[in-house]
Amino acid sequence: MSPASSQRGLDAAASRRGSAARPRAVPPDWALALRAGLETALGGWLVVLIPVVAVYLATSSMDAAAALSLGRAVETATGLWGLGLGGSYGRASGADGVLSLPLLGLTCLEIGLARSALRRARLSGPVAGAWAVAAAGGMAVLIVSATGPEHSRTWPAVAGLVLVVAACCLIDLQRRGRGPQRLSAWWSRRPSWADPALGLARWTCLTLAVLALAVLAVAAVQGAGRVSRLHDALSAGGLVSSAGLVALQAGWLPNLVVWAVSWLAGAGFVVGTGSIFLPDRVTAGPVPALPLLGLLPTAPVGGEGSSLGLYAPLVVTAAAVAVAWVRRRSLTGLPLGQAATAALVASAAVAGGTGLACAAASGSAGPGRMSQVGPNIAAAIGLVLLEVGVGMVAAVVATHPWTAVAAERGVRSTTRRAGAAVEQAREMIGRSRQHGGGHEDDEDMSDDDTITDQARKDPHDE
Repeated sequence: MSPASSQRGLDAAASRRGSAARPRAVPPDWALALRAGLETALGGWLVVLIPVVAVYLATSSMDAAAALSLGRAVETATGLWGLGLGGSYGRASGADGVLSLPLLGLTCLEIGLARSALRRARLSGPVAGAWAVAAAGGMAVLIVSATGPEHSRTWPAVAGLVLVVAACCLIDLQRRGRGPQRLSAWWSRRPSWADPALGLARWTCLTLAVLALAVLAVAAVQGAGRVSRLHDALSAGGLVSSAGLVALQAGWLPNLVVWAVSWLAGAGFVVGTGSIFLPDRVTAGPVPALPLLGLLPTAPVGGEGSSLGLYAPLVVTAAAVAVAWVRRRSLTGLPLGQAATAALVASAAVAGGTGLACAAASGSAGPGRMSQVGPNIAAAIGLVLLEVGVGMVAAVVATHPWTAVAAERGVRSTTRRAGAAVEQAREMIGRSRQHGGGHEDDEDMSDDDTITDQARKDPHDE
């Protein structure tokens, strides 16, 4: 083979390698990507549509007028579906106002559907992920344009669904090592304290969620009677309507968990302008007749005039201390400065996540004063940062081996200094005693000389 033909062969091989390395516009698993995106969008919408239509059919007469108005039920389902993805239902000029309080339960459902669909699809790379995101966004556009309620801001739900699917797709690809190479390279250069910080933040968030559920459990016991009366009044005793009412309120249950975290931290929340719910103070007002709102506290912790609610935020600090204690093994291999940095970063991440959750759990629940519902976002961020940061940093510093070594060195140094001081004091006392004893001997000697002189005198001289 001539050198020219060999060079042409090498150039062709390099060209094939270059073309193979470049991403293709149509991935080999494009069908799986489309299925994952469509399954996520349609699955979430159908989960809302089926119960709404079932409740509508169970509570309406099956005549021609009811059949013609079935489209209103579909529009209502689309509006509720949009509430879980950033949309709103109704209009401000209407009698019922705007309902924009997000259904975070639906948000969690969409995240679960997206993760399940993408895990089963096992996409080949970012291009296939883009196809899945485009399929979900296209189906969302079709749903909103065909069945979206009039005078409602449902279109933001399209962007919300795209963000959910894109985030889940990116996480899935990164976990399987098929994500963007630049992102993988950046993550491989992360500092040594990053993983312990993420572990502390994750476990702290889970602990706060458990504490919030405990608060809701106590509220459910105390407000069971109110919740039952409101539920019976709204469901009219029908089984299907009761199930639909329970399903609707289940969509707002994560909102209550976020409210409970804000309440426990001392920031509190409002349900209508002029109201405030804090551990040590409650100022309530008229609220919608929703059974779930029967869980709202009617008095401060410990009753009126009690200061017990002022100590509720200490529970958050205690939770941070407990998490840092349980996770101390992941920090003992780091220098004390890096371990403290991990605790500070974890505290900031928990505070930032709390702020995002509080913003997601806020909105409007009707006209007038009900246009403000949700936690105090700024206060929640600041208080959680302070309470978690103090507890976590204190626990990390107290349990770190360097702290024990420094304390031992300090004790030894103090002991040595105290011993040296004692020895110095003893020497000073000894020298003082010796100096004082010399003067006494001189005085004794002078007295003896006087007596001797007197004895030497002649008695006849007197």
